[in-house]
Amino acid sequence: MFESLHSDQPKSPRKRAFFFAVQCRICLTPRTKNAVGEAAWSAHMFDSRRIVKPANDRSLLHLVILPVLFILSTTLTKLSHGLLGLFMGDPHEKAWDVAIVGAGMGGSALAYSLALSGRRVLIIERGAAAIDRGAGGVDMPEGEELIRLGQWPDRIKGTVDGVTSAFLPSLGCGLGGSTLLYAAALERFQRDDFQTPADGEGRAPAWPVPYDDMAPFYRAAEERFQVRGGFDPLQGPGDQLWDPDPLNACDRHFFQSLRHNGMHPYRLHVADTVHPDGGKMNARDAFLEPALETGNVSILTDCIVERIEANGANVTELLCRSKGHEFKVKAGVYALAAGALSTPVLMLNSASPIWPSGVANSSGMVGRNLMFHLSDFIAVWPRRGTRVRSPTKAIGLRDFYSHQGSKLGQIQSTGLTAGRGNVLHFLRGKLERSRPGLFRLVKPFLHIPAMLGSLLFGRATIFASIMEDYPYPENRVVPGGDAPCDIHFHYTVHEELKERIGRFRHLYRAVFARHRMAVLSSGVSLNLGHACGTCRFGDDPKTSVLDKNNRSHDISNLFVVDGSFFPSSGGTNPSLTIAANALRVGLFMASLFAGGEFCAAPIGEPGAAMEPEVQA
Repeated sequence: MFESLHSDQPKSPRKRAFFFAVQCRICLTPRTKNAVGEAAWSAHMFDSRRIVKPANDRSLLHLVILPVLFILSTTLTKLSHGLLGLFMGDPHEKAWDVAIVGAGMGGSALAYSLALSGRRVLIIERGAAAIDRGAGGVDMPEGEELIRLGQWPDRIKGTVDGVTSAFLPSLGCGLGGSTLLYAAALERFQRDDFQTPADGEGRAPAWPVPYDDMAPFYRAAEERFQVRGGFDPLQGPGDQLWDPDPLNACDRHFFQSLRHNGMHPYRLHVADTVHPDGGKMNARDAFLEPALETGNVSILTDCIVERIEANGANVTELLCRSKGHEFKVKAGVYALAAGALSTPVLMLNSASPIWPSGVANSSGMVGRNLMFHLSDFIAVWPRRGTRVRSPTKAIGLRDFYSHQGSKLGQIQSTGLTAGRGNVLHFLRGKLERSRPGLFRLVKPFLHIPAMLGSLLFGRATIFASIMEDYPYPENRVVPGGDAPCDIHFHYTVHEELKERIGRFRHLYRAVFARHRMAVLSSGVSLNLGHACGTCRFGDDPKTSVLDKNNRSHDISNLFVVDGSFFPSSGGTNPSLTIAANALRVGLFMASLFAGGEFCAAPIGEPGAAMEPEVQA
């Protein structure tokens, strides 16, 4: 059936069974209307040596071979999982060079960097090994159904200005983390984001790493994601990106109009499209799959890290739970990459007599200085007499990134229209976060205002703003209950934030002059998918959790590589900065291993025996 398969398949029988099952599943998963014809659905999931080609006899393929192989692949997958569990032994007896908690952008990029240096890495991920991109039919999924979709399964609590609500956040859960859900904008922070305090008043400290130190890692991350876009005329020439696709009529109309209004639009920087369903390259594609191909990385999915055990100087082990089984993971170095909400909760939940305020929290800063972005959705109609539709995520502008001595942020096109589905999604999210009691009552009837909204806004293109948030110690995340993954954040809306929101909204009029527009957001719209700052890095151990290399000030073998490390939030998407920084930290960690500061895992203890759902 297959004309070519990977030439260096694993030698172990159980790994060969698992490998073959994975290959079959990639070919047979119905990702598009013609899944077999699109077998090589991602050039970076498996490289060109592994591209699987369909046979010529399509009738025999469809009627006989595919059903048989589907049954065989399912059986082999189950068998391989069973064998993994059978041969696992005691997980705490296995040693790793590095154990990474979380397979999102930061964890995946770090694993990739370390794998290239020859380190043996275990990634522990709460989500599933594979997600169902084509799943549907569940109006408001919950729990395990969300995990199957690659989404965070638990409600989190948020107390904003004293009002508490519980809601499902827009966070990913699985191999790739929130990049499974993101819109794939991969923008660099500006040079002055690194050089000066964000607000000019000392609220946000300067980054301990200058832009020039981060620049080569920005470039490396852009290469991995094959980022397409153009130069921002306000920033001057930069590294060459892949050429973007030509603007369609709708995007061209708005691009030219923005220029006519005196703005400086540019082609937004976005990851390349690699999935047949139009999906953009995510962290799994760019980092995890190439890391796995080195043979140095293994992934443990469906697993929750419940506690970090540490003495006064080092982390000694992770206490984990997977499908009701408790076990320990040991490594020479530990890196937390569970996200800016979950990472500090894990650290705080790991309090002990040695660390009464939470592990590595002598500063008291773990969980504090929580920042989000503030994001408005703006419906903008084409100019009178112009009929255009089908926008894409193609336009960005930073004319008001800084304004009158303080930071505002960026405006981007979203590629969305105000159709019924998008209006319904917006209404659900808004009501669930702000009026949960009302949401439960009106949820069955929201399709009515959604339909009316689509009729009212139907021809409008949706733009979005991303406005910088400032850090305040009282804005923080804490454990939200008895379960290890329970999250509760506290957030106070300060007057300066209200003033900046009002000023930015007033400036929208200048941006979209001569267009009819409507701001769909109201009040303070926190972008919960952009949480950051809760374990910030800095030079002063009294005011920061990490040093400039993302290493704990308190514990020498503990690092944090998700968005927690941000000392300021910037005014654009955080994903590329998280990836670039993780690549930088990976190179630093490799130098510590090479210099003998960290000892490699003992030979013969590579962690080949693992819990079910491990990919190696």
